[in-house]
Amino acid sequence: MMLAKVVGHVVATQKCDELRGSNLLLISKLDDDLQPIKDHTWAAIDNVGAGMHDIVLVEEYLALNKDRYKAMSVIAIVEQVFRDR
Repeated sequence: MMLAKVVGHVVATQKCDELRGSNLLLISKLDDDLQPIKDHTWAAIDNVGAGMHDIVLVEEYLALNKDRYKAMSVIAIVEQVFRDR
């Protein structure tokens, strides 16, 4: 799992049956200071109703064709992050 920030939406007019009814978000992985990391951006399936600029918890899992593809799924909207420095 990783922390990411919602930076956009993905619009798909046609989706496979498994994704129908799902929203797709553009997410960027966050560094230790909760800042987006350049060139670490993916599309993710939104399972929790996240919106623009939300910090989210994302998991990576094997997707429809487990031998060829991986998918990202938003599984939580993060309220706060506490860290011992």
